[in-house]
Amino acid sequence: MYDTLVEILTTKFAVPADVINEDTALEEVLTDSLDVVEFGVVVGERYNTHLSDDELSSVTTIADVAALMNTKVAA
Repeated sequence: MYDTLVEILTTKFAVPADVINEDTALEEVLTDSLDVVEFGVVVGERYNTHLSDDELSSVTTIADVAALMNTKVAA
């Protein structure tokens, strides 16, 4: 899951891979709240699920997003 999130950030949002790790905060690599929402949409589409605004606001780091998506995909 983490590798997929890194791929999305680097290809769709032009975030350099060397600044991303599991503890990287989304607000550090995505420039504004619209980017965060778009990221949630792209991730949700990749895994055929939906990330709500509440879910997106509850995650802080890339690891948090990966954990949330692992839970949603497993459900």
